Amino acid sequence: MATRDQKVMWASTALAIVLAIGAVFADGFSPNQTPTPTPTPTKTSKPVDRAALTDIKEIFNPSQVSNIQLDIPAKSQKVLDNRNRDEYVPATFQITVGTKKSPKMSVAIKLKGTTSRYGINTTYQFSSYKVKFDFDKAHKKQTLLGLKSLTLNAMTQDSSKLHETFAYETYRAMGVPASRTGYAHLRMSKNIPHPNRGLYLVLESLDDVFLGENFQDVTQHLYENNHNFTEIAGYTVGKNVKLDSRFQVKEGWKATPNRNDLRAFAKGIQSSGRKLWNFLETNSDREALIMLFAVDNFTGGWDTYSGPLQNNFQFRSNQLGKMTFLPWGLDNTWGENYFNDVKGSRWVKGYDVPAKFHDDFFFPVDSTTAAFPGSFQMAHSAGVKDIAKMTNYQLTRGALFRKCLSFSPCATLYFQDLAKVSQWATETNLAQRIIAQGSVIRKFTSTYAKAEQKRTAKWVGKRQAQIAKAIKNHCKLDASKQIKTCK
Repeated sequence: MATRDQKVMWASTALAIVLAIGAVFADGFSPNQTPTPTPTPTKTSKPVDRAALTDIKEIFNPSQVSNIQLDIPAKSQKVLDNRNRDEYVPATFQITVGTKKSPKMSVAIKLKGTTSRYGINTTYQFSSYKVKFDFDKAHKKQTLLGLKSLTLNAMTQDSSKLHETFAYETYRAMGVPASRTGYAHLRMSKNIPHPNRGLYLVLESLDDVFLGENFQDVTQHLYENNHNFTEIAGYTVGKNVKLDSRFQVKEGWKATPNRNDLRAFAKGIQSSGRKLWNFLETNSDREALIMLFAVDNFTGGWDTYSGPLQNNFQFRSNQLGKMTFLPWGLDNTWGENYFNDVKGSRWVKGYDVPAKFHDDFFFPVDSTTAAFPGSFQMAHSAGVKDIAKMTNYQLTRGALFRKCLSFSPCATLYFQDLAKVSQWATETNLAQRIIAQGSVIRKFTSTYAKAEQKRTAKWVGKRQAQIAKAIKNHCKLDASKQIKTCK
């Protein structure tokens, strides 16, 4: 599947345990899933003049930091200060890119996230936001240089402030459709506590604009996992209410108001071996899916479809019901354990977990189980202090990924893709670029961020060594040292 950025490069543990972990992380939050009310605009916006800003690529240019001003009326603040409310409210938006400034625009915004979701007046952690430009009939044609929406991520679970940037880049470079990213310094109304919100990730939203730019054929549905630590392969079919409720339709509902494509796909992937392999060829972008697995593992994403928690992912079906999986929520990548800092205990007292252990324990590229930060939390609750025994608290990884490793043609393609990602990282000087990117945002970050950036850069080399070892253990090479078969 070709994407716009491919030119850059070639681009269970038991359910009870999972639910228990979800309860710890969710902190009682259950967003309202009913349709959100249409906000009343603060004022009439002027159409955005494309000449008033640099090219749209500059908004998604990680080498510079834009400035965003969000002015929020008092009524909107009351809604945004309640983390349990999931509704759009009026605001005024303006972005400055370099020396060029957009007009002030009436927009609608809402809180974003689950575990990283906070009220607007919270001072110890800042929330993330979804900004919508075409939010009502009066503004149905309003865009920001063609964008109908933007996502502003506070990066509260990313100490380095660059994990998402390089994770999304890696997917795009390897031909997997993924969002573009940039940075902005966010300021809010002066009557809001701490109006200087600091550095935010400017993230391309997954909406119909994104779909139109990345796919040539018609989209039937864009589904979103509803943050319930679930995956499609975990469901039986038939009249399965949970299947319907936990995978929300973000796009395409009006065109095809059913979930027959989702049900058919869920049924088909209950199989395994050759039958599953053939089903995926016909009913998904199989090559992009296996490459997604490879990038998941290279970047160490524990919140991905092949990770120990399948919490953040989206997938799109075309008019024939053929599925393409899309990465999302990539702050928990590159091996970071946000329960611990690089020197020792950060969130869980009593543990001194070295960075090397994060790398090796969390994300083996050839294992059907893996850990995530909650593994340490569970071990701590059980009184386990021996790091070696923490392996008992790993979780089963995504079903499709496990089935892939057990079937030689799929495993072969997966390890071949891992080798491609590793080669790309070398050819593009990924580790060096991570350090260089840190200097771009240095004045907006802490000393701890610099340490985490260095650890992230080291992860690349460690990961490449782990991939080489895994290929040696699982694969046969041909005379030219290329992967022939794996199991």
